[in-house]
Amino acid sequence: MELELKIHVPDNLVIDDEQKAGQGMAEAVRDCIRRHLIDKGLHTAPNRNGLPHSGYWHKAANTVKVEVQQGLHAVVAAGAESNDPKAPGQGIALHYEGGTVYPKKKALAIPISPIVAGIWPSEAGAFSNEDEYSVFWPKNSSHGFIKDNERGELLWLLLPRATIKADPTVMPTDDALHNAAIAGIWGAAS
Repeated sequence: MELELKIHVPDNLVIDDEQKAGQGMAEAVRDCIRRHLIDKGLHTAPNRNGLPHSGYWHKAANTVKVEVQQGLHAVVAAGAESNDPKAPGQGIALHYEGGTVYPKKKALAIPISPIVAGIWPSEAGAFSNEDEYSVFWPKNSSHGFIKDNERGELLWLLLPRATIKADPTVMPTDDALHNAAIAGIWGAAS
């Protein structure tokens, strides 16, 4: 996800070095986004499936990068640059803007047991070890499950797609970003 920043500089602010001010602005906005993402992940309650948190938002905060293009024009990028779905920060734009996720193969696997939190079925051998795991789709159902045969416990929910609602709280408010940018410019100018 990229944010393009163009800030109107107050008339009473004299900037000797526009590039330095732009760098100060960009770094302040980057830090504002990083703090916001870290704060988002600080709550300790289990996630909506009752599983422990994966540290996603903290990892996502570390992906925020900044590039000053010219003077007071900067681009802040948040999120992974790779196509690896497990890369830190992958999906920030999806959470922010909302959208539908489709599987690369047959189904999306959503962990529903703490035993498999953060583990993909293929990593656990769920598709290669039929004695240990079974995959089943109830009749007339749009979803399936992967079950641990030994424990009799359902481990993953299998879905043909998942829709994520837009969440504007993923990023700081425009006011917070603007205030950070102005503070960064003032800090670089002084």
